[in-house]
Amino acid sequence: MSKKLLLFFSLLSLFLCTSCFEFVEEITFNKDGSGSATLTINLSKSKTKIASIMLLDSVNGYKVPTKKTIKNKLTEMVNKIEKTKGIHNVKNTLNFDEFIVTISCDFDNVEALNEVLLTFSSKREALAIKKNKHFTYNKKNKTFTRSHHFNIGKEFQKTKMKDRKVFETATYTGIYRFDNPILSSTNTQARISKSKKAIMLRVKAQDIITNKQTIKNKIQLQN
Repeated sequence: MSKKLLLFFSLLSLFLCTSCFEFVEEITFNKDGSGSATLTINLSKSKTKIASIMLLDSVNGYKVPTKKTIKNKLTEMVNKIEKTKGIHNVKNTLNFDEFIVTISCDFDNVEALNEVLLTFSSKREALAIKKNKHFTYNKKNKTFTRSHHFNIGKEFQKTKMKDRKVFETATYTGIYRFDNPILSSTNTQARISKSKKAIMLRVKAQDIITNKQTIKNKIQLQN
């Protein structure tokens, strides 16, 4: 995920003054490397608190975004994603009862997902992403690699101390599904399903920030 995408979703939590949220990244692959992806931010565990905060003008010096502002920002993101080559069927949901946001799409190949990240990146970030792609899928060798180009801990240190509380209980979950069985995974924290066709990684945001854990992984599939 690019820093701008990460910032948008984290700001929803930051401005709403809650640290209990979860990022969920789900990608389902077909044998030819195409597939579908869904990104979700789930703040439902804090929905009562958020509902109360939404009635205020500001919290901790931050202006609380209105429902209209959040809807407009999400629409802007969807419009940009729809213009990306190789991306189709872009959809989004915004549930203000449970405070869950999702963006989903179909892709021709994972390079299209990297292009989505480039759309929300600065020129400097774009160069870094091109050198160190977040997603790669080798159809011949049947390998999928999840990586990232930026130092999350370094970016975290630039934030104000009071803002860092946002990530105290936040979590990241990555779920990847394949047609072919999974033979191995380089990330020891990832768990392969009984069917061998899905793998899940769930880590605390604080562990990613302090480099105790990583979302990076290389998955080897059966030919």
